[in-house]
Amino acid sequence: MPGVLEQIERISIRVKGEKPAVLPSSHRDFAVRDQIVDRIRRIAGKDSIRRVAPIQNQGDHQEQDIVFAMGDHSYLATVRYNNALTEGWVSRLRKEPKKC
Repeated sequence: MPGVLEQIERISIRVKGEKPAVLPSSHRDFAVRDQIVDRIRRIAGKDSIRRVAPIQNQGDHQEQDIVFAMGDHSYLATVRYNNALTEGWVSRLRKEPKKC
């Protein structure tokens, strides 16, 4: 399983094409997000995705948390995007703590 986690940590997607740097939230293109979620699903398993949090604006970038399960453990992948949503990569991967 460590090799599988390393594959998820190395996920990085870049979409080619010209898009304006600032889009209204109603006109966002989520192609990069969809590709990252699909790649995690292919690596971790078909029914592995548990939760995809909304994308949060952090000023100079945007972030999103994706919770997925592998075996008996849940993991939290923090995905970082540029503001135009043309690039995205897994910036942090950690085991999600169990809640009581």
